[in-house]
Amino acid sequence: MNTRIHVAVGVIYNSDKNKVLITKRTAKQHLAGLWEFPGGKVEDNEDVMSALRRELYEELGITVEEAKQLTTVSYNYPDKQVLLDVWEVNAWRGDVESKENQEIVWSLVNELNNYNFPDANKHIIQTLSLGQFYVISQPTYQDSSRFLSVVNDCYTAGLKLFQLRLEYRNEPDFSMLIKQISELSKRHNGKLILNGTPEDVNTYEIDGIHLNSKELKKHISRPISENYILGASCHNEEELILAEKLNVNYAFVSPILKTTSHPDKEEIGWEKFHTLKKKVKFPVYALGGLNPTDLEVAKLYDAFGIAMISAIWNSTESVSQLLSS
Repeated sequence: MNTRIHVAVGVIYNSDKNKVLITKRTAKQHLAGLWEFPGGKVEDNEDVMSALRRELYEELGITVEEAKQLTTVSYNYPDKQVLLDVWEVNAWRGDVESKENQEIVWSLVNELNNYNFPDANKHIIQTLSLGQFYVISQPTYQDSSRFLSVVNDCYTAGLKLFQLRLEYRNEPDFSMLIKQISELSKRHNGKLILNGTPEDVNTYEIDGIHLNSKELKKHISRPISENYILGASCHNEEELILAEKLNVNYAFVSPILKTTSHPDKEEIGWEKFHTLKKKVKFPVYALGGLNPTDLEVAKLYDAFGIAMISAIWNSTESVSQLLSS
């Protein structure tokens, strides 16, 4: 018997799309006094979208007009197990009101960490920090000044996620590089992800970990807390399903097209990408031979965004031109 409580959750955006609505749980509720994204239990024989519309009308007096699934979160509290089915509500009508005497706040996404949320909701916050472009470092570098300059240009251009993936870790140079990139990310409200192992969150000042497919297969549950972003590299359905069991915030599927870095790997193409993406309910980036101009095509095949290496590091154009194209 499945005792996991299925909950429909709405991430409600304001008209300017720069703030989301959060509410404080009342004294009578589980985890009273904590903030959350509004929603409620999916009743028996009720589909998720119907539950979302019903709950948001009952709690806030609004009618959902347009919503898109963002992710799902399985979480075990000491006294209950929940499955959060999270939807971004981009269009709604009505005037928001506190119909259950709950406190209501409109918060900037990058200020959500100022509020005390249940652990399962922290996963949603981390997922909301993802951007449609994701840049990965070259595996090696010779000029650290140029390397940091490109990273800085990425963040300045509005990049939210940068992944440091190097073939070697030469301490203390490696630690210093992470410190420098971390400072850049904080300055621009971006995130620094390290391609490594879960233990790295205890060693370095980073915002999350990206697991390669080999490291992914070593785990049967999420290996780091919801306070960090967790990503994974996947190449087939088995790896994607495992990533979903680990409650990752996102995954890469690759290679979409032929790449200069891995010319021996066979491209999977957009149709295969779309087939794989439909197997899971969390953000998936397309990776491999892509440029920023491929974003619209990627979204047609249900990609959350695109991840890039060569398109950024080997380009003769400025990063700002690339990411604004």
